[in-house]
Amino acid sequence: MRILYVETSDFLPASAHFLEALEAMAERGEGEFTFFDEAGYHRAQRSIAGRIVRRIVGRPAGYRALNAAIVAEAQRLHPDLVLIGKGAYFAPATLAAVRAATGASMVNWATDDPFNPPNSTRDLVESIALYDLYVCTKRAIMDDVRRAGCANVAYVRFGYKPQVHFPEAPANDDEARRFESDVTFIGGGDDDRAPYFETIVRAIPELRLHLHGGYWSRYPKLRPYWRGNATGRDFRLAVGGAKIAVNLVRRANRDDHVMRSFEIPACGGFMLTERTASHDELFSEDNEAAFFNSPDEFVAKVRIYLGRDEDRVRIAAAGHSKITQGRHTYGDRLAEIIEAARSVKGSQRPGTVGA
Repeated sequence: MRILYVETSDFLPASAHFLEALEAMAERGEGEFTFFDEAGYHRAQRSIAGRIVRRIVGRPAGYRALNAAIVAEAQRLHPDLVLIGKGAYFAPATLAAVRAATGASMVNWATDDPFNPPNSTRDLVESIALYDLYVCTKRAIMDDVRRAGCANVAYVRFGYKPQVHFPEAPANDDEARRFESDVTFIGGGDDDRAPYFETIVRAIPELRLHLHGGYWSRYPKLRPYWRGNATGRDFRLAVGGAKIAVNLVRRANRDDHVMRSFEIPACGGFMLTERTASHDELFSEDNEAAFFNSPDEFVAKVRIYLGRDEDRVRIAAAGHSKITQGRHTYGDRLAEIIEAARSVKGSQRPGTVGA
């Protein structure tokens, strides 16, 4: 099987999600792939001029070049499967041209809710009907995807990268002190997330709280706790240095789980996570992870588990085993997607894959 994999490396090592899995697949002789990296076409929009263009026309400055390049790459490779991660800036005409030139199965890996305006584009929504299979990382969007014209929809969760997400000890005492905390959160400072941490710093003023990620400096009460970004090794050390690693979904994105749902346990952290249907399915409460429903319950659970060292160690170990021994790598997810795509291609009539 020849696969054209399209995503951005802007967020390495988390994204591109399937890059290492495809490399391993190729090394095993199970197929070949080409990675089409969108990152170079997006960089122009980070300049002042690029941001102005993006704001006025709703597309990055490299939009035309991006669309021409993917058609050319598809014609060169002639893939059996085109797997596009999100694909916010591919025009419907571009996807139609790729299909016409190759006859490939067209699959979208929907990392975000395509109907959430801050994370979407007109091209993204108008292209939904052109995909043979839409792979959704959240159940709540599946019916909307069907209504937008794609009959074949699969629910496939996020995963983790074994090459990136594993327990790691600090190299020295200075590093240990830098990442040591009572509670850490790694992710963007969304307006629906801030109340959890504003509540807890009022309730527990002495709490050693570390907030990693963008936008936390917007909140005056939380600015003192902001510790910049944490990716790659810093992510592992931040999770490992915290007594409690918090996991929150994005409500605006209609998430039922997020990448951290797998990455925190894979790194050996004790995870205190927002209760959702997907988290209930994945983890045994108070055995493999701890759950909360509200800011007040969040505070209560932090108070409880800060005083239970042995329970945290036990739960973290069980959560690590659950994820790392449970077929949750991106290699496993890639296999799910390929199987779903084959099922759709072999079907004589449109249908629904997944549930």
